[in-house]
Amino acid sequence: MTATIASNSDQVRQLAQDYLRRTGMAPADFARRLGYGYSTINFFLTGKYRKMSVSSDNAICEAVLKYFDANPVTAEDGPAGTLYEIGNVRSMRQGLARLCERPCILMFYAPPGSGKTYVSTELIREYSAAGGSAHIFRVYCRASITKRDLLRRIALACGSAADVSIDRTLNNLRFDFPNQHVVLLLDEAQHLSAECFETVRELYDELHWSLCFAGSHELDRVFSRWAGTLEQLERRITDKITLPAVTAEEATGIIRSEIPELGTAQIRALVERSTVDIRANKKAQRYISIGRVMASIREVQEALAQASNDATPAPEGIQ
Repeated sequence: MTATIASNSDQVRQLAQDYLRRTGMAPADFARRLGYGYSTINFFLTGKYRKMSVSSDNAICEAVLKYFDANPVTAEDGPAGTLYEIGNVRSMRQGLARLCERPCILMFYAPPGSGKTYVSTELIREYSAAGGSAHIFRVYCRASITKRDLLRRIALACGSAADVSIDRTLNNLRFDFPNQHVVLLLDEAQHLSAECFETVRELYDELHWSLCFAGSHELDRVFSRWAGTLEQLERRITDKITLPAVTAEEATGIIRSEIPELGTAQIRALVERSTVDIRANKKAQRYISIGRVMASIREVQEALAQASNDATPAPEGIQ
C-alpha cells in the first residue's frame, strides 16, 4: 500500500468496504480486529468520522492498511475469474444500471445454474471499483429467515448498527445513509416470508432505496400465494425479468476461451456433463449450469497442468 492511498481516506474506506464484501466479515468483527470500537469503525465506513476528527481518521486509515498488509484477500476468499458477457450477465448489468439510476424495485428470475449469485457479486464489485455514486449491498436470504434476522443481515451488510428492534435498525439505516441512493439486492428471495417482504418494502417507501429480489421461478409463486398480502409491494415492482439460461454456444465459447487446446468433441462432452435435469413450473427442463461449466474447466486445467508436470500426454477424452 502506498503513502498516497494512505492519505486518501475515501479510497481506504472503499478498500475496506470491498474487503468486508469479499470476506463476509461483519463490521463489528472488523472493528475488533483493528482494535477500535464498533461505533468508530461504523462511522469510518459510512464516511462520517472524518468530519469529527481528521487526525483520528488518518490513524484509522493506517490501521486498516496495516491490517490488509497482514491479512490479504486470497483468490479463495472471494469469486475469481472472467465475467463473460453472456445473456444473463447483460440482463443483470442492465437491471443494475436501472436500480442505480433512481429508486425502483426489480425482480429477477434465474434458472438453476445461471450463476446469478456470482454475476451479481462481480457486477457489484465492478460498479464499486468504477466509483459509482450509489451504494450497492447484497444480502443472502436463507430459508426460514425471520424479518428481524433479515433486517440485521441488511444492517450488517451496510455497515450499520443492527439492533433487536426493527424500528431502531431502520432508524440507524436512515441516519447512516441520509440523502444517498442505496441499492439492496436480496439473493434467493424465494425464501422470504410475507412479513419479510413487507418489512423491506419500508426501505423503498420510507428510505427511497432501490430493491432487487433475485431468486428462482418459485419467487413468482410466492407472490401468487400471498396475492392479497403482498398486493401493495407487487404494485411497486417496476419490472420482472427472467434471466436467460446459459446456451450451448455460450458455454462452448467460455470453454474454448479458457482451454483453447481442447477439441470440439471434448468441449461438447464438457457441456453435456454440465447439463442438469430439473423440474421448473411443473415441467421437466434441461439447463446448462455455469457453475458446473466453470468447475469442469478448473478440473481439466488441473489435469492438463499435472500431465505437463509429469511429462505425460494429456488425457484424450473427458470422462
